[in-house]
Amino acid sequence: MAFYTVMTPPPVAGGRREEIEQARLIPESFSWAAFLLTGLWLLGKRLWLVTLLFVLIWGALFYLRSRLGLHPSALSLIYWSTALFLGIEGNNLVVRKLTRNGWRLADVVEARSLPEAERRYFERALAGEAAPPRAETAPPAMVSRPSGPLPIIGLFPEARGR
Repeated sequence: MAFYTVMTPPPVAGGRREEIEQARLIPESFSWAAFLLTGLWLLGKRLWLVTLLFVLIWGALFYLRSRLGLHPSALSLIYWSTALFLGIEGNNLVVRKLTRNGWRLADVVEARSLPEAERRYFERALAGEAAPPRAETAPPAMVSRPSGPLPIIGLFPEARGR
């Protein structure tokens, strides 16, 4: 089962139902597209600052290759390391971008596929919309500790002050 992060847009004039309809579900998994297509994936997800950083780093690496004679296998290693990082963290970069733009974390859904995750989220969200708001409950009372010696767990059951 995979987990999906549900992000909802900032409040709009359409109300809660409009926010639910515009929600985006982002998988919390490895992104093969980000791993294989790095720069194009960044552009497609509209991650402009990360794309600019990616291009500047590659420009600097090619400059160092021409000036210092950096070996092509070193460039390949750097490229695949960057691709692996984007594959692992790419979807988190999208979530952070949405958060900076005012989107809110609405839910985390566990499902086998994206359509199933969407169905689960919409069922929960629409059921929560129709339900009356819950009353705030008082925090539970503090649990009192027993007086006297505490039991010792482990290989030394008798504590003799050593």
